[in-house]
Amino acid sequence: MRLADLIGSVVVDANGDHVGHVGDIWLVQDGPPIGMFGAALRVDRLVIGRFGLASRAGYDRPDLRGPAIIAWLLRPRTSHRPVASWSDIAAIEEGRIRLRSRVGNLERPRSLEQGATGRGWSAGLELLDRQMVDPDGRMAGKVDDLRLEMRADGPPVVTDILAGPGALARRIGGGLGAWIASMDARLHPGDPATISFGVVTAIGDHVRLNVSRQDLPTFDAEAWARDHIIAKLPGSAEA
Repeated sequence: MRLADLIGSVVVDANGDHVGHVGDIWLVQDGPPIGMFGAALRVDRLVIGRFGLASRAGYDRPDLRGPAIIAWLLRPRTSHRPVASWSDIAAIEEGRIRLRSRVGNLERPRSLEQGATGRGWSAGLELLDRQMVDPDGRMAGKVDDLRLEMRADGPPVVTDILAGPGALARRIGGGLGAWIASMDARLHPGDPATISFGVVTAIGDHVRLNVSRQDLPTFDAEAWARDHIIAKLPGSAEA
């Protein structure tokens, strides 16, 4: 399963009533050990509602208070969105998630810190679309999606980063996403570039890795372009 299989899905409650769409997913770091990163990130809550400007600006965190006028305008847009824990989910279908309870029984925390059951991470704010950098500070691609491993004894955990157009296409969806996926499949058959979360050392402004970018599958496309296109251009060093 990918994170993109959950984000954007329609959510209906036990009565079949429409609740909204999954806008974000909150993760906590208390899963099984996974390399240098330590404990794996586990799916904790599905946030139902639009992941818009207020969330992208970080105003669903109570420690972000300024500029005051902007906080006053944007913070209410992130408050009291219903969240569903993994135990609230009755079934996951293509494009739809059915809950066990009614929408009125869902939690509505005012912030990620109040909602997550541990140190919380917003997948939409702190992971997706973040630049990855290698130990030398060189750019190594972006986090376009995350692979989740289902577990019999609890919620799924994050095992891999997926990068490249093939991974991003599913998140985009629709006709454009299908076209991007088709073009990427022609140029790079197989699964999207997959990087084990075990090589992640830190998550901050960038996602830091302990592996050189040249040893990552995300470098393959760059190497292909260098060898088959750039090298053949007049005036290039390889021509």
